[in-house]
Amino acid sequence: MKLAITSDSKDDVLTLFDTDTETVLKIETDERGLDHTSNQERPSHRPFGITWNEDTIFIANRSNLLIYDSDLKFVKSINGILDQNTHQIVYHENKIIVTMTRQDCIKFINLEDYSYETFHIDDGWGNFQPTHRHHVNSVVVRDNLLYVMLHNRHRKPSQILVLNLETREKESLIDTDLKSSHGIYLNGDIIACLDTHKQRINFGSKSIYEPSFGGFMRGMAGDKNTIAVGHFPPQERHYRGFGDAHISIFENKKFVKEYRIDNIGAINDIRRIDGEDLCHHNKYPFPFKFDV
Repeated sequence: MKLAITSDSKDDVLTLFDTDTETVLKIETDERGLDHTSNQERPSHRPFGITWNEDTIFIANRSNLLIYDSDLKFVKSINGILDQNTHQIVYHENKIIVTMTRQDCIKFINLEDYSYETFHIDDGWGNFQPTHRHHVNSVVVRDNLLYVMLHNRHRKPSQILVLNLETREKESLIDTDLKSSHGIYLNGDIIACLDTHKQRINFGSKSIYEPSFGGFMRGMAGDKNTIAVGHFPPQERHYRGFGDAHISIFENKKFVKEYRIDNIGAINDIRRIDGEDLCHHNKYPFPFKFDV
């Protein structure tokens, strides 16, 4: 399995990793994409969400939307259009759908002119008062339904909001027994998420525990048979760019192998780039050819 990984390393904007050959390719940070306008609670370089269309790769760096071509060369940065703590993003029908994590919103950015609409979790479309109760952190679109992870910041168990993109109405709110959840995996009727609080993967009513999940779990990608999960040692909140991170592989819900990736710091997001990814549901192949 080949993966694209964003992390807190100050030196790299993206890491590509092949689990078969254990080849690592790191794409260097471009200073033109640094966010110098957001507050100082996080560093100016903290790439998180990653998505793509047929020829362009999009990476969220705090409030900046970074745009790379199919050779993973920096094209430009749309500064200040995202949230200062943006988490996942996803491409859908010429729009980038963004988790505006510090505002409890989802932003829909039109790539034609970078105009946008905003949906607030409690207030709906249009005008809203920014809040930070839900800590929205994950998004995925399937069959014109947008699934949004509400982390809920320990106030209550995490929930998944389902928004119908045709009617623009809330379809449902799925309750879970998870705390501090990240990631949404959709396979038929099966919904899987990472329960960061209890270090487990939750597949509906079935939970998987792995002893190596002793740190912070974040980043999940894979198909109906194989899933990759990221985890890393706890670090200071302001800067988590030190040390190594790990990828654990599960086959048919059973742990099979763990990999260490040196010096990438905390993992922020993971996407599969060589096949179906039920955490992304993107119809476009990854534009860059990671041949090893």
